[in-house]
Amino acid sequence: MTLRASLVQKFVGRERLQYARVVKLLVQRDLKIKYRGSVFGYLWSMVNPLLFMFLVSAVFGRIVNDIPNYNLYVLSGLLAWNMGSIAIVLGTQSIVLNAHLLRKVRLPMWVFPLVPLGASSTNFVLSLVPFSFLYAWSGVAPTFAMLALPVVLVLYALFITGLSLALSTLNVFFRDVGHVLEPVMQLTFYASPIIYARDAMAMPEGVRTLLAFNPFVHYIEAFRSCLVLGQLPSLAAFATLTALAGLSLSVGGFIYKKGKRKIIFNI
Repeated sequence: MTLRASLVQKFVGRERLQYARVVKLLVQRDLKIKYRGSVFGYLWSMVNPLLFMFLVSAVFGRIVNDIPNYNLYVLSGLLAWNMGSIAIVLGTQSIVLNAHLLRKVRLPMWVFPLVPLGASSTNFVLSLVPFSFLYAWSGVAPTFAMLALPVVLVLYALFITGLSLALSTLNVFFRDVGHVLEPVMQLTFYASPIIYARDAMAMPEGVRTLLAFNPFVHYIEAFRSCLVLGQLPSLAAFATLTALAGLSLSVGGFIYKKGKRKIIFNI
């Protein structure tokens, strides 16, 4: 065993390290299943956001003409949204769909909601490839604000983790959760600044305030600020992202701990 591996086991714990490997293997399994029999395979992860971006730009580009680099604006919002929405929708169903594994293998149930997050994060990284080409083609210069992007993504992943834990646990006892979630996420998409900007749109102040209660708004705007606008999110913005991630993890962990002993009897 290498020195690095022994240090990791010492500080992380051998058991948790094994669970991390299990998550990695399950992520690889899900990605292989998703692209099995596909000619282009992982290329679809890069192409799909681009296709949607071109469609949105063609339809709304002339209407929303006060947003510079609208293509980058839309694509950055789509990448952030896809990473979160796919992980949450699939994560909500993850425990129920893996009931056969839970009955055969002794694994903590929190492992399964993390798998869709790992898969969507992989797709997100792949999607950055065409985004980089579009970024270079648009002539936008990189800025130091990009250095804050990993912090935003970590906070976003923690927020998704907490939400997935809560919803996947609730879905075991109330299967309607999974059915209600998809239309809710569709409404949330339009309540998020993906194809429009909150500050650029002529909307009542009450609506603007109401949109601020959508947590995706803050993560998408922070992500876009670092990546496209070249502006570091304010300390207030980082405080909001941290508070949302902490609240999500706290609520998700509480719901999971309350229900984990009964889950195996309800799947």
